[in-house]
Amino acid sequence: MRRTAIIITILITSLLLLLGLLTKTQADDRTTYLTQSTHPSFWVLSDPHFIAPSLHDKRTAFKQIIKTAAGKDLTDQPVALHALVQTALKKHPTAVIITGDVTFNGELASAKSLARRLRPLQKAGIHLLIIPGNHDIYDGWARKFTGDHQATTTQISPSAWRQIFADGYRNACAVDNDSLSYAVNLNKRYRLLLLDDNTYPTSTSTVAPNTAGKLKQSTLLWIEGQLQSAKAAGQQTLVFTHHNLYAHSMMKQGWVLDNAPALRRILNRYHVPLLFSGHIHAQDIMADPTKKCATTEIVSGSFSMTPASYGVVTLTPHKLHYQIHQLRLTPYLTAKQRHQPSLVHYQQHLKKLFQQMNLNMVGHHIRANHALTKHQANTEINFLLNADWRFETGNDYTTPRQLAKLKQTAGYKLAAHDSHLSGPLGTLNGDHNLPDHHLTLRY
Repeated sequence: MRRTAIIITILITSLLLLLGLLTKTQADDRTTYLTQSTHPSFWVLSDPHFIAPSLHDKRTAFKQIIKTAAGKDLTDQPVALHALVQTALKKHPTAVIITGDVTFNGELASAKSLARRLRPLQKAGIHLLIIPGNHDIYDGWARKFTGDHQATTTQISPSAWRQIFADGYRNACAVDNDSLSYAVNLNKRYRLLLLDDNTYPTSTSTVAPNTAGKLKQSTLLWIEGQLQSAKAAGQQTLVFTHHNLYAHSMMKQGWVLDNAPALRRILNRYHVPLLFSGHIHAQDIMADPTKKCATTEIVSGSFSMTPASYGVVTLTPHKLHYQIHQLRLTPYLTAKQRHQPSLVHYQQHLKKLFQQMNLNMVGHHIRANHALTKHQANTEINFLLNADWRFETGNDYTTPRQLAKLKQTAGYKLAAHDSHLSGPLGTLNGDHNLPDHHLTLRY
């Protein structure tokens, strides 16, 4: 009798274990995909360069940093992020994706502060998929600012990054062992590869962040394995990096991946239609100018700079549509904030920050290297400021007719004869590759 009872107990226990395993497998199958929808959407943005308010007091030292911030908004970002979160809560995309340079200069406090501000999205079921940029991991420039002094502050380690931005790793179908790269199944039709292409120290640093990026050889092999896996599963793959796949205008050395050709060959082999990146702080969409790679690249401008835009991607099983949207702060401002001109007129404020930064550089060059009248100098300066702003915001796409009209302006003629500007300001001739605010792909 006792033997029979033992056998029955073993059978029941085995059955319960089996049921438990089956339940776990079914649960894992359900959570493999971020959504079961056949028409998912996600938002993508880049380079917020957020600095936690706790790291500065808006006094002398921080004001000096603002002057060197190259047009970034370092003070009103908490309000901008709040507006972004509230807008997303209304629209409810499947995910919000950030392609690097999340923090100003790799401050641990900034990463934690930003994650806390984005937490309402996760609570609402909107996933956060975030990869680091060259300013995020072990950045020797990480500082806090008090009075007229600055001091080092705790940097972000790779393990801290995984913990702070855990949502992507927690929902990953695969994680690269040699970098912070991971893969996510958006739904049964789409797989997302979020790649860490940065070259950073292995421990706390005292040096400037490395501008350039390069994928490790082992990571390239991991990418190819993921593309093979996605192909076998009948999935279309979309890829996300921080550094660029192609040279966008003069942006090449330090901006394009050092081993971009190797990545292009892999992407082309598996017919990857689209790669998203950031880094150059300019909105630009480009097909391979050599036509050797079928992958189109969308570069998102810096979220902390004019015009504070984000891309909305909507998907069907055989079509992708991308459209940029400019952030609107006004509906989400408090009564007190509505008395701050920089917030009420946020877009104008960002444009002014950008123009002030460029005015110092361009104006100094022209006045130092040209024998121009004051009127001519101002004409050339204003033209160049507008040309640079159009490139930054993705408004530089021109038709042949528009370019011909542009070349007749006095500002263009003055700038075109400046040999010092012909290289770095190649945007003068406009962008003839693809329009930069929208894209539709069918496959």
